[in-house]
Amino acid sequence: MDATVYFATNRNDTGNPAEPFGKGYNPDGPFCVRYGYAEVAVKGKKPHDPKSYNVRKVEVIQDLVEPGDPATGRKPVHGSDIALPALRDRMRANKSDLLIFIHGFNCSFSDALENAAQLRQVYSTPERPLEVAVFSWPSDGRTVVPDVKADSSKLRLAYFNDRTDAEASANAMARVLKKLVDFVKEMSREENCGQRIHMVVHSMGHFALRHAIQAFGRDYKPGCMPRLFDTMFLMAADEDNDAFELAHKFERLPELATSVHVYYATNDRILQVSDMTKSNPDRLGLAGPRTLSDLPRKVTLVDCTQVSGEGLLAQGHSYYRLMPPVTADVRAVLAGTSGDAIKGRKYVPAERGFRILP
Repeated sequence: MDATVYFATNRNDTGNPAEPFGKGYNPDGPFCVRYGYAEVAVKGKKPHDPKSYNVRKVEVIQDLVEPGDPATGRKPVHGSDIALPALRDRMRANKSDLLIFIHGFNCSFSDALENAAQLRQVYSTPERPLEVAVFSWPSDGRTVVPDVKADSSKLRLAYFNDRTDAEASANAMARVLKKLVDFVKEMSREENCGQRIHMVVHSMGHFALRHAIQAFGRDYKPGCMPRLFDTMFLMAADEDNDAFELAHKFERLPELATSVHVYYATNDRILQVSDMTKSNPDRLGLAGPRTLSDLPRKVTLVDCTQVSGEGLLAQGHSYYRLMPPVTADVRAVLAGTSGDAIKGRKYVPAERGFRILP
């Protein structure tokens, strides 16, 4: 069985079919985006096992007419002009919502596709199927095992390379958001599939999204950005815990969604290392927002500490797709179940949020 994953990326084209996009930017600039889709093989009956997913084929959607081509006089047809209608048609045919995924640190292009395919499997239900798309920015994709007892210089270098690349990808990500907004606005009632759009952001993907929101939001007055997403899931956010308080961070993010769900775990070793070795402020993905007094009502907090799993590079930071109690919670949110009615969680007044129980 295959899962189809659509993608937009500002990575460089490698010319290698086995890994068509690399660790650098598009040579035309970090703001330039290519679109396409991949077929990811889904093997076996263990959807939470990353080994169950393997990229089988990647197709890059080529522009049909070069921009400014005087020989034709026709307007160019870009990859987005083909990818977005194709996605809409799949959503209509399958009566499925769309889940857009932004990956984090240390994630190759193939990893991003396979992780997105896994989200499709573990978040979908027969009643609420999902189509998936990923924005893949040029994370280094290097496997660096941080050991606080050893020299962490290699980890620090890879981390800051990715942090720089995430910030530089802001305009590319903002362009994709603008394309999506324009596409939805220009659809007729008959063309609109009537399904919802959601977003899942993981780890350092939040840093890329922060800067994308700044670029995208320049065209809109405060409070007037389009509410494009039904639900946004901020998973293990490698972002400052004061992000919702500051205009240059996530203060405007709730404008984009009907609801925002922040999933965090105090035993997330990757984010603990982020604090210790890279002089970052306290992380949003470790204990949630710094203060609860001014947190927008549409923001819901979910503590995953008791179900985040063990391991430095496995469940402990990727519980959002690897741990069944967490994926079951997400499925309930996507199904529209009210927070206090979701099985396996309890409300904790002191945290103004919910705790998933083992």
